[in-house]
Amino acid sequence: MSESEPRPEPPQVRIGNAEREDAARALAEHFSHGRLDGGEYEERIAQVWAARTLDDLAGLFTDLPAPHPSALWNRPGEPGGGHTGYGQAYGPPAGLPSGYAGPYTGHQPFTSGYGHLPAPHGGGSPTYGAPGLPHHVPGGTPDAPYGREPGTGVPYSDKSKLAAGLLQLFLGGAGIGRFYTGHTGIAVAQLIVTLVTFGLGAIWGFVDGIVLLAGRSTDAQGRPLRP
Repeated sequence: MSESEPRPEPPQVRIGNAEREDAARALAEHFSHGRLDGGEYEERIAQVWAARTLDDLAGLFTDLPAPHPSALWNRPGEPGGGHTGYGQAYGPPAGLPSGYAGPYTGHQPFTSGYGHLPAPHGGGSPTYGAPGLPHHVPGGTPDAPYGREPGTGVPYSDKSKLAAGLLQLFLGGAGIGRFYTGHTGIAVAQLIVTLVTFGLGAIWGFVDGIVLLAGRSTDAQGRPLRP
């Protein structure tokens, strides 16, 4: 190809649930260190689960330092062997031991940091500082501690569908079930409606509880509530 000819556009590579989960964990890391506020975190998490290609994910990390999703380190069709500018030599994230030999140099992705963080000094399990990253429980995996939804492969939430539904059935007038699932806006609206209608608006919360129990319900991060 001559220098005068335009370079063809790189292919739009589609992603799967594994790449979305990796991106969600990276955003949770940034949220836990205060680089994103709650609203920004929730907005970007929603965009992660709606993403279809690597380019969709890349736009969510252009203003953030490492860590980035490992899929962004070797995007096909890019000059320089697929390196996209995410390979600056960053140190390990805050919270890791100072002697941790993290792979933040060159083009090697950060593959051991999510779900396999070194235990804190003194032993014990690592503590995640952001919502959506509960501790590992028996029967799950580090990236899906409560298992995955059959058919979609999306990790289950740490919130229980039964608990959310029952809370709404009995305390839905105050939006308690929706506070539990993280849908604060809906919960506040239900509480206000109940107050301004002198209790009559509590029927909204009751019906919402039935919907939670009967349908496919999700938490505020878009993960299906666990059975």
